[in-house]
Amino acid sequence: MPAQPFWKHPAHRIPTLALYKALLQSTFLLPQACVAQPGKPRRPIQGKGVGPPGSAAPIPHLNRTYLFAYIRDRFRFNRHCTSPRITAGYLKEAEDALHKLHRATIEDEEGLQIRSELTDMVQGRTGRLKEVIDHLHGLIDWDPKKTTQKERFLRLKRAQEAVWDTRPQSSIRKDKDICYRIPLNPSLFTFPPELDYYPPSKYPNQFKNQRGKFTNSGGVFLTEVTTSEGSRFPRIRGGTQPEWLSMLLKSRVKRSVKRVDEWKELEELKRMMIIEKQFQQRLGIQEGDYGRL
Repeated sequence: MPAQPFWKHPAHRIPTLALYKALLQSTFLLPQACVAQPGKPRRPIQGKGVGPPGSAAPIPHLNRTYLFAYIRDRFRFNRHCTSPRITAGYLKEAEDALHKLHRATIEDEEGLQIRSELTDMVQGRTGRLKEVIDHLHGLIDWDPKKTTQKERFLRLKRAQEAVWDTRPQSSIRKDKDICYRIPLNPSLFTFPPELDYYPPSKYPNQFKNQRGKFTNSGGVFLTEVTTSEGSRFPRIRGGTQPEWLSMLLKSRVKRSVKRVDEWKELEELKRMMIIEKQFQQRLGIQEGDYGRL
């Protein structure tokens, strides 16, 4: 009979799952400020794209804190490790973390120090969140004179993807499902208003043809404009918009205004018909009585 791998043996699997469960349960014993990011969670940008695929459909029944999601991500990332020596090191690290979390629930000097370290981690002053925040500032802090339009498009796209999932790229490649994402709360990082939209999945090729050439002087390559009558359309910012695109948007706005005016006229006619019908009912005139008058 062939030997059973250690990761399938109950003597290893059952204690490991018990350790994993104990770590997750310990996050519920700590104050909210020590385990959760401050502020409200990130939501899809209304009217400016819904973010990465699946971000418009959050999972409301899972009240996961950042520390809970971080522990789960570390266990899932290392779940395929087959080296006894490396696995033993991971388990020793998890046992030390469990002991540390239990010490954080005790009201003494050491517990206060551990809670302070956890608070710094979930508020982005240390650890993975600090690395993500520094990376985001580096992505959007570009020099318009030294970067091209496409470079800014790609950097903004990477920045928007980073705020929706703060896990390392190695974890993202292993678990791409949306339920494993760890978003960054807006209280820790907020895009400037002109950059607060999720760019399209691909760099638009229609801006590369002859008609779409324009003088680029920096800023955002595409944003959304809402007119006074409610029409919404994209507009290039940070450069000279092509004339053909301006004429196209102008004709669309004119058609939209015409439809709105016709709709208002029909609404007024409907209101007058209702008033006339009420007046006839007060006079006792029924429909079809006009011929007998």
